[in-house]
Amino acid sequence: MQQHSRMFRNVSANAIARVIYLATRFFIPPFVLGRIGMEAYGLYGTVFVLVAYFGMSAIGFSSAYVKFVAQFSADGDTCRANRLLSSGFSMMVVIGTLCFGIFAACWPLVALWMKVPAVLDADARALALMIVGVFFAYLALSVFRDALSGMQEIAAVQKVWGASFLIETVLIFALVGSGLGLRGLGLAFCARTLLEVGGNYLQTKRYIPWLRVRMVVPDRESLKLLLGFGGIVQLNSMLAIFLNSVERMIATPLIGLTASGLLDIGKRFPGMATSIPSAFAASVVPSAADIQARAVSKEDEKERLAELYTTTTRSMNAVSGVLFSFLAFSALPCLMFWLGKVPEGAVILTVLFAIGSQFHMLTGPGTSILKASGKPKMEFHYSVANAIALAVFVPLSKVVFGGWSATGIASACTVATIVSASWFLSRAHRELGISLKTFAGEIFLPGFMPYVVRVICLVPALGLPASGDRLHAAMELALVGTVHLVFTLWALYSFCANDSERMLVKRLVKERIGRALAPVASPLMGAD
Repeated sequence: MQQHSRMFRNVSANAIARVIYLATRFFIPPFVLGRIGMEAYGLYGTVFVLVAYFGMSAIGFSSAYVKFVAQFSADGDTCRANRLLSSGFSMMVVIGTLCFGIFAACWPLVALWMKVPAVLDADARALALMIVGVFFAYLALSVFRDALSGMQEIAAVQKVWGASFLIETVLIFALVGSGLGLRGLGLAFCARTLLEVGGNYLQTKRYIPWLRVRMVVPDRESLKLLLGFGGIVQLNSMLAIFLNSVERMIATPLIGLTASGLLDIGKRFPGMATSIPSAFAASVVPSAADIQARAVSKEDEKERLAELYTTTTRSMNAVSGVLFSFLAFSALPCLMFWLGKVPEGAVILTVLFAIGSQFHMLTGPGTSILKASGKPKMEFHYSVANAIALAVFVPLSKVVFGGWSATGIASACTVATIVSASWFLSRAHRELGISLKTFAGEIFLPGFMPYVVRVICLVPALGLPASGDRLHAAMELALVGTVHLVFTLWALYSFCANDSERMLVKRLVKERIGRALAPVASPLMGAD
C-alpha cells in the first residue's frame, strides 16, 4: 500500500509539473518566432538536438544512479551508494571538460554542417558554447537529482524543475523581448539550469542526509556498475536520442534550417503531449528496482513486475489516447490558435507525429521496468528495430514523395516507429509473461477507445468551416475539446474500466464532492 501511495504521489507530481511545463512552452515558440524568424528558430532547435547527443555521455550513469541508489538504500548500504555517486561525478567532470573543449574547437565544422548563414554566425557560436558548456556542468551535477529519484523523492525533483522552468519562461520573454534574440534564449537556459542544480542539491540535504559526493578516484565496483549496466543503457540511449531527433538530423543537411524549424513545429504539440503520459514511465523505474530488491523469489518478482507493467501501461495508454486522438483530429485549430498563421505542411506533420508518439509511448513502461530489473538489453529490440526500419523507409520516402521533403521524412519516421514498437512489445510481453489477450483487452483498448469516440464526435462537425483565425480556433477547440473529453471519459469508464477502477473513481468523486460541500455544511451543522 505504501509503495502504491508513493508511486501515485510521484506520478501525480510528475504529471502536474509537466502540464505546467506544457503551458509555458505553448506560448514561447510563437513569441520567439515573431522576433527571430524561422531560420534562427530552426538553429535554436538544432543546437538542442546537439545538446541531447552530448547528454548521451551521462544517460547511462543517470540510470545506474537511480537503480543502484534505490537498491543500496533498500539494503541499508549507503556507503556503496556514496562511492557510486562520487565515482560517476568525478568521471563526468573529466568527460565534460574534454567534450566541451572538443566541441569548441570543432564549432566551425558544426556550423558548416548546420548551414548557419553568415548573419547568424556570431550569435550561433555564442548560443552553442553557452548552452553546451552549462549543460556539461549540469550532467556532472545531476547526481543530486538522480539520487533523489533513486530514493523515490521524485515529487521533490519535480518541484525544483517546475520552479526553474517558470523562471526560464519569464527570462525568455524579458530577454528576447528586449532584443537579445538567440543570446537571450541561451542566457535564460543557463539561469534555469543553474537554479535546477542548486535546488536539487538543497533537496538532497533535506531528504538524503547521508549523501556525500566529492571528487574521487573511481573504485572498481563503481566502474563495473557504471560501465556495465550503465554502458548498456548508454548505447540504448544513444539510439533512442538519435531516433527521437532523426527527422531533423536528416532534414537539416539535406533541406536546410527552415525545414528543421518546420519539423520542430510539427513535432511540438506531440512532443509536449508525450511529457504527460511519460510521467508514468519515469516514476516506475525506482518502483521496479525496489521490487527486485525486496522480492522473495524470482516468481514473486516476475509476478509483481508484470502487475506493475500492466497497471502502469494501461493507465499511461489511456492518457495517451485522450491526448493524441484529440491532437490528430484537431491539428489545424491547435496550430492556428498557437501560431496565428499555420506554415504549409505543419498540419500533416502534427498528425503523423501524434500517431507515432502514441505507439512510442506504449514502449515506455516496458523499457523502464526491464531496465530497472537488470535487463537493459531488452531495449535494443526497440531501438535497433527502429534504426533498421528507418534505413528502409527513409530512402523509400524519397521515391514515394518524388524527392526529399519534411512530410516524406516524417512519414518514414512514423511508420518505422509503429513497426519497431510492435516488435518490442511482442518481446517484452514474452519476458514479462503478458498474454496477447491481456494486452489487447487491458492495455491497448483504453488507448484505442478515445480514437473511436473522436471519430463518432467528428461526424456532426463535418459541415463546420475550417478554422480561420485564432478566435475561431479557440472556440472550436473549447467546444470540441469539452465534448471529446466528456464522451471519452464516459466510454473509458463504461467499456474499459474494471470493477476496482470504477470503485476508485466513485470514491474519489465522493471525496471531492464532500470536500466541496464541507464549507457549506459546517455552518449549517453548527446552527443545529
